[in-house]
Amino acid sequence: MGVQPLGSLMMGDRFILGIGQISEMTGVSPRQLRYWEKRGYIQPLAKKDGETRQYKAKTVVTILGIKHFLDEGYTLQAAVKKMTVYDQQIHKLHQFIRRSYHGVVKIDGHNAVDLGFFDLEQTQRLYGILDSDKVYYQVLPADQAPVVPENPAE
Repeated sequence: MGVQPLGSLMMGDRFILGIGQISEMTGVSPRQLRYWEKRGYIQPLAKKDGETRQYKAKTVVTILGIKHFLDEGYTLQAAVKKMTVYDQQIHKLHQFIRRSYHGVVKIDGHNAVDLGFFDLEQTQRLYGILDSDKVYYQVLPADQAPVVPENPAE
């Protein structure tokens, strides 16, 4: 699964940004970020005396979401509530993708995402086909399924 290292880096504890960087990236002032922190809407990493506030990448996503809902006209409380629901949905989607993604193959000249076995007996595989601006699905017998290349550039 080729996305694991990047996904682990982006959403893990190693991708850390300072309050100034986040403010510049999101357009939310450091003062506003500190206020959201005080209210418990976002959580910085533990800091030592004299260090600037630092945040995980996941917190940046939360900040961007809250800002989006504020820009749409929601109150801060409503924006945080909507972002909390959205975050829960994204978490479930992330779990689904991590468990079902088995690589990209070619089917009839189109890129297809191998989503694993379609049935409990493991006799069929499900593919999501990417065809220009459309997405559709195809089920193939497992014994006729294309093999995911070792080298993704193939």
